[in-house]
Amino acid sequence: MIRRFLYNFFQGRNGFDPIAKLTWVLTFVSLLLSMFGGIFGLVMQALSLVLMIYTCWRICSRNVYKRAAECRRYMDMTYGIRMWFKNLRLRFSQRKEYKFFTCPTCHTLLRVPRGQGKIQITCRKCGNRFSGKT
Repeated sequence: MIRRFLYNFFQGRNGFDPIAKLTWVLTFVSLLLSMFGGIFGLVMQALSLVLMIYTCWRICSRNVYKRAAECRRYMDMTYGIRMWFKNLRLRFSQRKEYKFFTCPTCHTLLRVPRGQGKIQITCRKCGNRFSGKT
C-alpha cells in the first residue's frame, strides 16, 4: 500500500538526479561541520537545512524539463572532472597489465604492456619517439 502510494506520488516528478545527489552529500557535510559549535556551527546548521529543503524540492518538482536542462548544464560543467576521475580509476585497475607514459611533447597519455623491458615508445598523436622501461 505504501509502495503504491509512493509510486503514484513520484509519477511525473523529477526524482533523484545527480544535482540532488550532490546537494544531499553537501547537506551531510554541512551537518558534520555543524558539530564544531559556535557561530560556525549555527551557520552550517542553517546551510544544511536550506540544502535539505532544496533537495526535497528538486526531487518532488514536476517541472521535469527545466530540471533536466539544469542537470544537463551541471553534467557539462563537471565533465572534465568526472572524466579525470574515471581515467584515474581505469589506470588504477590496469596498473598490473600496463605501464602508462606521458608524451614529453604533447602530454598525451600512452599505455604500454608491462614486462617488455626498455622500449622505444612512439606517440600516436604527435609521432614523437622516446624510451621508457616497462
